[in-house]
Amino acid sequence: MPDPVIFVLEDGERRHPLWARLKAHLTERLAQCRIRNDRATLTEQETAALRGEIKALKGIIALGDEPPLID
Repeated sequence: MPDPVIFVLEDGERRHPLWARLKAHLTERLAQCRIRNDRATLTEQETAALRGEIKALKGIIALGDEPPLID
């Protein structure tokens, strides 16, 4: 089975002002979701959906991380 294609941002893309704006927006949304997860009384289904959103936001934000070095 082939390795999955991994999407990463290029150096120039990570330094682009648009990425900075997007990352700031996503980070703020992530913080709001975490607060809601900690404070709100949610059903099991609502909690699962919110945790899924948190995971997705973290994954998108991680696109701007430096790719790991492969030996």
